[in-house]
Amino acid sequence: MKPNTIPIKYGLAVAMTAILAGCSSTSTLTQTTDHQSNYRSGSSLDEVNAGYDTFGRKLAEPAAAPAPAETKAAPAQAEPQLEPAPTIAASTQPCTAEIKSGLVHLAKKAPAEVALGQEYMTELDATAAACVDNVVVVDRVPAGATFVRSDPPAQVDGDKLTWNLSDMDAGQTQIIKVWLHADKEGTLTSCATVKADPKVCGYTRVVKPDIQLTKSEPADVTICDPIPVTLVVKNAGSSRLTGVKVTDNMPDGLSSDGKNVVVFDAGSLAPGESKQFKFNVAAAATGKFQDSAQATSDQGVSAKASASTAVHQAVLALSCKAREQQYMGRPFDVCFTVANSGDVPAAGAQVTVPVPAGLTVNSATAGGHVSGNSLVWDLGSLGVNAPQNLCATLVSANGGTFAFSATAKGTCASPVSTSCSTKVVGIAAILLEKADNPDPVAIGETTTDTVKVTNQGSADDSNVRMVVTIAPELAPVSASEGTIAGQTVTFPTVPRLAAKAAVTYMIVAKGVKAGDGHTKFTLSSDVLKSPIMAEESTTVY
Repeated sequence: MKPNTIPIKYGLAVAMTAILAGCSSTSTLTQTTDHQSNYRSGSSLDEVNAGYDTFGRKLAEPAAAPAPAETKAAPAQAEPQLEPAPTIAASTQPCTAEIKSGLVHLAKKAPAEVALGQEYMTELDATAAACVDNVVVVDRVPAGATFVRSDPPAQVDGDKLTWNLSDMDAGQTQIIKVWLHADKEGTLTSCATVKADPKVCGYTRVVKPDIQLTKSEPADVTICDPIPVTLVVKNAGSSRLTGVKVTDNMPDGLSSDGKNVVVFDAGSLAPGESKQFKFNVAAAATGKFQDSAQATSDQGVSAKASASTAVHQAVLALSCKAREQQYMGRPFDVCFTVANSGDVPAAGAQVTVPVPAGLTVNSATAGGHVSGNSLVWDLGSLGVNAPQNLCATLVSANGGTFAFSATAKGTCASPVSTSCSTKVVGIAAILLEKADNPDPVAIGETTTDTVKVTNQGSADDSNVRMVVTIAPELAPVSASEGTIAGQTVTFPTVPRLAAKAAVTYMIVAKGVKAGDGHTKFTLSSDVLKSPIMAEESTTVY
């Protein structure tokens, strides 16, 4: 007889609780005409189906047991009339709360109990066991409940709720939440199903090789400083680069270890990987230099980068000014002017002047000081076009020509030199002394005139010449080294009369006529602007 499908009405051992989920196969409860029994309170499903196989077919009757001894039966009681017990159709299993087989595993969660008139939520968790597409989940609104809403929104067709989840990756879970309103008392049962198409994919990665190069160096340096250069090559693409090389070509005037071209082997670079190279460059001249570099790879991609550096230098100039001549013992000044005509301040600027022997430094301006046998000015940083005047006051006790050879230098400035000189001279001061002895002198007797010429000054005198004119009352008799011509006595010229030196002349004369005679002395030299005139009076009786 064809089984008839009947609704579940009993709390049987099938355990259809409120926490039900999609079934693994279509399940119905049927009542058959050849499988009926009375269901008593407290009977189990096994008791109900005793004598039937799993397909609901009646088993053969066992052999009859011997009849028991007759006993007196108790009075019969009326049994309640029960509804026919439901049975499970052949090859069916109870619906579970979770499907763990197939392409998509589906689990359903619901509260065990809710109050009548209460809104409650059920949840469907769909987890892909493999990559799938066209995933569709269908749930039913149970009789006795009203659909309120869902997240994500469902396609509602009567009591049918449908969600098209499209594709899912293996392990991915989609959560569906459904809110229902409990309208009737009883057990609310809803079942969900899921279907999906298996999905297989093939992957081809399309990559793009690309390379980047950056270059950095200081914008300004002095000619004495090394120029630090940094090159960074980077794989900016999506494929691995091999045979990566970085080449830097330096212009004339720049070099690194004596070379104008440097090459770095970066090898292989993974996407996003970078390598850095550092080196120093030396400048042979001033000016602005543009330096370019290039990165290449086996994949044919390349990149260029450039940077520029201005090379500066301080250029010193030094001059000297001193008076041409000064007298011994008198102070005099020597001044120096130092300037920077370059395009960067001269750091560590210094002026040094050796002090000639015989000179004493009295003072110096601008912080000049004596260090050893030199006069030194430490100027620090000498600005561009900011000259400084440096003076020193000196004195000499001796005559002579004194040369001042000065040198200016800086930390990164070529040294420069200059020189000037001052002649220090003395003053010749001639003293003429004369005396006669005896005085008075009688006629016919002699007297001696002694003449002493002394250079009392600090400088030599030259061409010292003495001429004596004897008074008429006397007649010259003799003269030491002198020449007598009439009344005139001339002494030899002294080529050089040193400072503090003296020369003495003696003349012997005889009284020839009584009277007050006046002998005249005339002294001349190169120092004397005009001759010195003197007289000596001698009385002759």
